[in-house]
Amino acid sequence: MSIKLSLLLVFQTLLCHGLTVGNQQVEETDYSWEEAEGYKECEDFLIDMEVQHFNEDNGEFDESGFFREKPKPKALQKICRERECASALNRSMNSPGCGYSERILYSGNWTTTRIDLTNPNGYREAYFRLGGYRSGKTNDKNQPVGMAVPVIKKWYLDENDNIISATMSFYVPSPYQKDPPASLDEEVTVEQWDDLIIYSRTYGGNREDPEHMEQFHYLREALSMENIKTYPHMIMTAGYTSPRSGQQRREVMLIDDDSMTVKTETEDTMDLLSNIWPALIDI
Repeated sequence: MSIKLSLLLVFQTLLCHGLTVGNQQVEETDYSWEEAEGYKECEDFLIDMEVQHFNEDNGEFDESGFFREKPKPKALQKICRERECASALNRSMNSPGCGYSERILYSGNWTTTRIDLTNPNGYREAYFRLGGYRSGKTNDKNQPVGMAVPVIKKWYLDENDNIISATMSFYVPSPYQKDPPASLDEEVTVEQWDDLIIYSRTYGGNREDPEHMEQFHYLREALSMENIKTYPHMIMTAGYTSPRSGQQRREVMLIDDDSMTVKTETEDTMDLLSNIWPALIDI
């Protein structure tokens, strides 16, 4: 047996048992893709994606790689055993189709701040603003409230599907959910979100990977096969794991159009934000 093959077998063993390689924890992945993703994948997608990727630039498929070449997503059940998950996202519905998960996003309190899309450090600064509230430095009780997952980003779209503004939100952990501290930072607000029905797909790579945002295309395709209409002016992404800290779980989400009961208010907010940040960023 060659040295190269021996090393490969050793690494596969480490993957199965969740041991540490170097400074990085290599996590257990001995569950199925369906368990990891939370839904049954569409057979047509699997056939196409084995040799092709969807190209967002030209709206066509190309042979740039292989489907599922990225790591298997960390299973939601495993994540929620290790840290608090927003209870709002834990209730799955029986999805009739394939290629997506259907869940109820129950009402709850979230802390929210805008992402400055014109600033290269906009994501980082938004995260630290929310972190100030979480640590107690910028809430009126001067008390740490802890951290729950996921971190959700909302992206507001114009009529041509261009992103015109975005926000980042942390779920307020259960001990403070009913009576969250007030924010002392004028750029951080505590919001009460209404119930929503959401549809999602899961990705196991990093946020910057092009395959991450490609999942919106496949999500829309899967929903169109079930004649499900989604709200056109907002998309959402959710992160459950720290970037590059072992196995990852990210989700892309669309909102059921019928459950979006505050469209007028949302669209007014979108118009206001588009005037503040006029630069349009293509999705």
